[in-house]
Amino acid sequence: MAFFIPLIILALGLTMWNQIMVWARDQLFPWVAEHLPWMSDTVKLAFTELDRYATAIRRNVKAAWNQLRTYLLEQVIEFEKGLVPNTYVRRMTALMKSHLRSDAPVKRIVVEEDVAWDDLPEKYRQSIVAGSAGGYRMDVTRMRDQELEE
Repeated sequence: MAFFIPLIILALGLTMWNQIMVWARDQLFPWVAEHLPWMSDTVKLAFTELDRYATAIRRNVKAAWNQLRTYLLEQVIEFEKGLVPNTYVRRMTALMKSHLRSDAPVKRIVVEEDVAWDDLPEKYRQSIVAGSAGGYRMDVTRMRDQELEE
């Protein structure tokens, strides 16, 4: 399970690369050209090099995720209030096959841990403050599939 977390974080960060490049082309490059014209070529070169690496990493992440998804049927993360006041629990549940045969047994992996307030998703914290929170569920596989489709 620990293997999935860095992969998910890297995939999430790289999904923003397209937005960063749009921002750079639409806002940063024109601003630098107007206010720091002697730096314009250097800034564009820096982003060109960064883009080359980010694109290669993004392709590798997509390939790794696609390979993992052949075994990972579902991964969800659920948050709920703990038994002790002001405590919270994060439960990560994954359904995985050990091999690709259609009759392969599915293994359920559940990891629970206590989490601090700051580590709760923003939407869940808002619902707690509003007094309407029971629990909060995130379908990680669906979210990553959508992010990597972009």
